Amino acid sequence: MPIRTFRLPTALRRKGPAPAPAATDTRARRPFRALPPAAAVAMLLAGLLTATLAIPAQASELDHASGLPNGVPPAVAIGPAQSLPASTATTDLIQRDGFSVTEAAAPAPVAAPAASAAAAPAPAAPAPVQPAIRWPFPSAVRLSDTFGPREAPCDGCSTFHKGLDMLPGEGAAVGAVADGVVRSASASDDGGLGVHVVIDHTVDGRLVSSVYAHFQAGSLQVSPGQSITVGQHLGNVGSTGQSTGPHLHFEILLDGVTPTDPYAWLMQYAGAM
Repeated sequence: MPIRTFRLPTALRRKGPAPAPAATDTRARRPFRALPPAAAVAMLLAGLLTATLAIPAQASELDHASGLPNGVPPAVAIGPAQSLPASTATTDLIQRDGFSVTEAAAPAPVAAPAASAAAAPAPAAPAPVQPAIRWPFPSAVRLSDTFGPREAPCDGCSTFHKGLDMLPGEGAAVGAVADGVVRSASASDDGGLGVHVVIDHTVDGRLVSSVYAHFQAGSLQVSPGQSITVGQHLGNVGSTGQSTGPHLHFEILLDGVTPTDPYAWLMQYAGAM
């Protein structure tokens, strides 16, 4: 491409003599040589030390109005530093950082709750020993009359039969129905019951009396006040007193005086005959 030449206007051309050309430095230029590594490190450390010493000097120049370093805005001011006594800090650090291992204590035995006196059942009282009770004869016998109202069978006989008439046969041995004590005994034929005996027993804690009447004369085996055992021989079946034939008239007196049905009582305590 051809080079174009521009000429300045006459007004802009500088008047006067042209400046003398600058003297040319004819000295040879020294080539650039890099510093040794040790010198470079020394210069870097010197620069860092100079910067470190210069910063506190600048920071010490405080703004007397706000109490802050020059150039620090009040909005970022830091509050007063907190101080902690050395002894307290040391103690807290030891308590927080330290630990120890100990064996777990054995659990305390737990006592069983005491039973409430109201809830605990009272010990049952021992049941009274029930005496053995049996029928007057060891085997079944016929019955001729029962307890309750009736037609009088003879002159002087009652219209309300207070006992049970049993027919085992004349001369059959009569036994006591339970243990007891002879209350009264008559060896002679001197009344409606003829030769008879009355024995007191205790049954279920209650006085119960048994009556045996119309024995054969001379067959009575016991006397008043004598202790009797169940089944003991008392006398023999006869027909003394107000009687129409040989039989045993048997009564049960509750509390020693009140007649009750002998058959029902014996069935309750001695079972079936």
